[in-house]
Amino acid sequence: MGDWLAPVLATFVTLPLLLFWLVYAAMRLFGGRKRAAFYAAVNAATAFFIAAVYFLLAVLFGKSYFVHLLLFLLGLHAAIALGYWRKKADFHLAAVFRLFWRASFLIFASLYAGLLVYGMMARIAAVL
Repeated sequence: MGDWLAPVLATFVTLPLLLFWLVYAAMRLFGGRKRAAFYAAVNAATAFFIAAVYFLLAVLFGKSYFVHLLLFLLGLHAAIALGYWRKKADFHLAAVFRLFWRASFLIFASLYAGLLVYGMMARIAAVL
């Protein structure tokens, strides 16, 4: 039973856009609402985008950036929490975490795309 789990997780870490698309398509098929399907896909794919960026950084630059990414995520969460508190004069952990998770999706999806392009260009330049 567990023989299929590792390859599936490895595929989704390698190709988080595939997971995003599959979750979105499934939610559209069964749920119907575009916005709810999009947010479900964002929620499912964010952790895989973070993992994919970590592994791309490790492969491209040859060292681990785990602590850097962790500090970045903690700083991002603190900045969003502080901004939310200053704007609303109240603190709702669920709303702050939702904003943090969606901001993480935008940042790490962009980093993933940029690192993919950079990695391809670097490998092509190394061959030439």
